[in-house]
Amino acid sequence: MNYTLNAGAWNSVFAVPSSVVDEYIKLAGGNALKLLLFLLRHGGESFSENELREKIGFSEAGELEDAAVFWEQRGIIRRVYGDDSGALCAAREKAIVPVTEVQKPVSKVSDLKPVAVSSGEIAERIKSDREIARLFSEAENLYGRQLYQRELNLVISLVDHYGLNAGVSLMLLDYCIKAEKNTPNYINACAKDWADNGINSIELANARILKLEQRDSLNERLKTAMGLKTKLPKKVTDLVEVWSEQWGFSEEMIMHAYDETVYNIGSFQPSYMNSILENWKTNGIFTVEAADKASNDYKTAQKPSGSAVKSKTKPKTAVKTNPSKSSFDMDDIMAQIQDSYNNGS
Repeated sequence: MNYTLNAGAWNSVFAVPSSVVDEYIKLAGGNALKLLLFLLRHGGESFSENELREKIGFSEAGELEDAAVFWEQRGIIRRVYGDDSGALCAAREKAIVPVTEVQKPVSKVSDLKPVAVSSGEIAERIKSDREIARLFSEAENLYGRQLYQRELNLVISLVDHYGLNAGVSLMLLDYCIKAEKNTPNYINACAKDWADNGINSIELANARILKLEQRDSLNERLKTAMGLKTKLPKKVTDLVEVWSEQWGFSEEMIMHAYDETVYNIGSFQPSYMNSILENWKTNGIFTVEAADKASNDYKTAQKPSGSAVKSKTKPKTAVKTNPSKSSFDMDDIMAQIQDSYNNGS
């Protein structure tokens, strides 16, 4: 007769590092604990991200990544590189980052990808920092619901990664949500731009939002004029930024250039429209009235009919720019632009 211990469920056990309980039990979120327990249960085995999502039940985007980063940063789990590149397993010692994963030198912190923060860590920040608590409370009001884990990380990165204060972070979120551009990629792009340009005060944020709203309004008018159902091509939006913010043209003047473009060549061509605006900028013409007056003044000062007709291909430098006399003939300038455009010059 043989005897054995009837240990029931205790026949199969696995160890949990003491540090997990002592140091991280308050900070680790539920997903992080689920991931760690699964990997400890299968000690020595490694699993791909797809396998982990299926076996643990992670269905939301970013759930597994957030949980993995929490433990990787603390050396509790590590990635196994080889045939199954990027597989995860429990670590016996601090993970060593492979040479292929070493971050390239960057000139600005904002050039780095924000680090994921666990829900537990964010909860601790909310409890200990009034400004952070206000930031998340107002962010939930803007979204109109409780924030998902990906959004929690996005909001905290505005402060921790990009260095924006809570008030400016809220202004950025408010603009993006109202403009219906609240994708993580767009919000991160805006935050990087603001951080790189030192926009970290209410006044500076207001000024930048005003510019963005003006740009949005102009893009929408061009989109409507062109009869587009989708957003404008990037080439056009980049030119709009140059015309309005670098060259200083108003929305009215840019739309006037659009009308001139369609009238002269029968369709919208960005390069042709750019040539018109570039000529106006060169000659100091920044309002529709000034453009019309310049054209009328020139026509009034012309010689009677029968005089030699001026060449439409004369160099732009030959155009008179004396405002006290005939500035230049807008019809003549348009002809020059069209000739240059047709000749590919």
